[in-house]
Amino acid sequence: MESNQLKKHDISGPVAWTLSIGVHIGVALIAFFITWSVIRDEGEPPQVVTSTWHEQPVLEEAILPMILPPKPETEKPVEVEQEPVEVAVKKDSLESVQDGLAVLHTIATTGEVPEKAIRKPEAEVKFMGLDAVAAKRIVYVVDASGSMLLHLTTVLGELERSLRTLHPKQEFGILFFQQKKAIAVPPKGELVSATAKNINKAMRWIDTSDKVIPAGGSNPIVALKSAMRLHPDVIYLLSENITGAGRYEVPADELLEEINKLNPVDKRNGLRKVQINCIQYLSQDATGTMRKIAEIHGGDDGYTFIERGRVGK
Repeated sequence: MESNQLKKHDISGPVAWTLSIGVHIGVALIAFFITWSVIRDEGEPPQVVTSTWHEQPVLEEAILPMILPPKPETEKPVEVEQEPVEVAVKKDSLESVQDGLAVLHTIATTGEVPEKAIRKPEAEVKFMGLDAVAAKRIVYVVDASGSMLLHLTTVLGELERSLRTLHPKQEFGILFFQQKKAIAVPPKGELVSATAKNINKAMRWIDTSDKVIPAGGSNPIVALKSAMRLHPDVIYLLSENITGAGRYEVPADELLEEINKLNPVDKRNGLRKVQINCIQYLSQDATGTMRKIAEIHGGDDGYTFIERGRVGK
């Protein structure tokens, strides 16, 4: 019995090994089959994809322009023939044209410009509508009496306006007269160049010195004497009442005689050394003294009357 059992035990060992090997071989075959079938189904490996950008033209529907209604036809204006209008030409304007033609004729024939046709800005001056040429030394003699109390500010504005038109090569001086005295704008006793600095300095002194305050009567003789000592080419004399009134009144004949002594006729050429332009301000001069001074010392265009509302025009 024991020997039969040992024989059975010996057979079971090889069988177990055989079964184990068979199972492993079967598993290996199954794995190989699965792997082979997957490889066949996948095919070629995937390629790497990169993206790029380029402008793509966009087509839009064209928008038709709005059709506007036609413009209504307008009637053409009827041309009316007008009769020619006669234009009146002043005699003095014709004379000016003739003078201009004469200047052109002189230039064409001689090749030289007449002296009267040559403008010299460094020798021109304008004040209250009165112009002067060939004037390099200018003195303003202005009434500062009580009658100018309400008007002196306006006159000073015109004075500064005149100074601003001067050329720096010109020289100027300013004198005010009231009662029997002269008020000189510094520097006293001399003229200064018409530079912006000197003009500003003079106007500042007038405004801030409290020396130029209209008061009392007027007598211009002292101021005119001071002006003549400055050896000017032209004097601008402005007054509302040149002969004054009351205790400071000076008779017209006496004033004219005194000015004749100050500005006598030069026997060599029959001319007076200084041109005196006269400005009658606001009120008419019943005696006509300012006009007479201008006729004697200023010439035909040496007088003007400035009425109210005309200043600055």
